[in-house]
Amino acid sequence: MLEINPFDENDLSDVSRLHIEGWKATYEGLVDPAFLNSLSLSQRESEWRAWLAAGDMQVLLARQAGHPAGFISFGRLKTPPPGMSPIRPLYGSEIYAVYLLPEYWRHGIGTALMRAAAETLKGQKQTSLCLWVIEQNTRAQAFYERLGGQRVGKKPADIGGKKFTEICYAWRNTNVLIQT
Repeated sequence: MLEINPFDENDLSDVSRLHIEGWKATYEGLVDPAFLNSLSLSQRESEWRAWLAAGDMQVLLARQAGHPAGFISFGRLKTPPPGMSPIRPLYGSEIYAVYLLPEYWRHGIGTALMRAAAETLKGQKQTSLCLWVIEQNTRAQAFYERLGGQRVGKKPADIGGKKFTEICYAWRNTNVLIQT
């Protein structure tokens, strides 16, 4: 049975582990293996403490049959697509990260997390969002496109000392996510 709940302090280790394992599974073969192997639980927990202390991020944790399966973090827009007007922004929110353990891929958990984030944001009067994904992550791109995401921009990124291009996917109206 799938449960999605807001993050609480007792979830710090689970979310940090999910983040590391999600990165390793997602970026294997794309990012320098030494960089991926250098990711440590204590370092990631410290990063999560700092991110959460900033107070502008929300996190939802998915558990399948009681086991941590994935998470999504989101909040106000931090990285707008290129060319977006700061006076009349098209998007108000951003998904910062969504990761699942590989054994839970293609089980509907990612879709459920996206829906839950969109519902949470709608309750806060936010009905548009975007996210960034590296160009080589075609699996994630196909997922976002199935959910109605539209490509709206690109930017350079550096992950583990390697240069990438990130693509911005966006939803002008997140009701499409809620109805999935």
